Amino acid sequence: MIVLKSLQIFNQSVSKKGFTKRSFARHCGLSESTYIQISNGKQSPRPDTAKKICNGLGLDFDDIFDIRDKPDFK
Repeated sequence: MIVLKSLQIFNQSVSKKGFTKRSFARHCGLSESTYIQISNGKQSPRPDTAKKICNGLGLDFDDIFDIRDKPDFK
C-alpha cells in the first residue's frame, strides 16, 4: 500500500507551489474528493494517482511516498 511519508510536509509542498487543494487536484487530473482523502491520510493512492501527484509537484516518488505492507485483517 502506498502512503504519504508526512502529511504535513506533503500539504506544505502543495501550498508552496501556489496551489489550493482544489487547484492542485485539477492540475493533476484528480477528483477533488480523492485528492482530499489522500492529503488527509484517509485513503492510499493507486500507483497511477501517486505518479500524477509526483508529476504535479515535480518530485520523485520516494520524496513523498512509502510503500508498506497491507495490514492483515482476520
